[in-house]
Amino acid sequence: MPHIEPLSLEETEAAKADIEHLASATGFVANSMLTLARRPEIARAALGLIRAVVRNPDGKVDPELRWMIAHVTSLSNGCTYCSAHTFKNGADNGVSDEKLAAIWEFETSPVFTDAERAALRIALTGGQCPSFASNEDMAELRRHFSEEQVVEIGAVIALFGFNNRWNALMATDVEPSVTAFLDEKSYRGPETG
Repeated sequence: MPHIEPLSLEETEAAKADIEHLASATGFVANSMLTLARRPEIARAALGLIRAVVRNPDGKVDPELRWMIAHVTSLSNGCTYCSAHTFKNGADNGVSDEKLAAIWEFETSPVFTDAERAALRIALTGGQCPSFASNEDMAELRRHFSEEQVVEIGAVIALFGFNNRWNALMATDVEPSVTAFLDEKSYRGPETG
């Protein structure tokens, strides 16, 4: 049960257009945005970052990798809500079932490239605690990606740092359509304990 009940879409007038824009990309209305809409300026700002960082068609990082980074960041934080969303969004944006199933084995699985490993390593360490990202790991990331891409990768991790904390704190309920997708894919979610 969430700590703050989401508003209905009809109650979100000041942020409704932004929330509907996100829903048109995901296929569902996000409970997190319906809760944030109690402060519409925060909802609009968060949605603006989502559009700029992970839903930007002009991004410098491949959308598949952006969603894998978001997923590893969310998994490393143990955020059930965001890991469910990033799993679905990854699948919807071309991440293969094989990669999604092997995401925790990215360091050793042959389905990942060296560049993906470098980015996912930063997502794991940066998602847990940004200062855990070592100079060596950042150097390896820069070996595979331009400065613009490194900034974008960092922005994905930082965006989901906010999203993970917000949704874990508020105990946001995962939407039924997302839960149905996860059940269909036999998704287990973040390992806890």
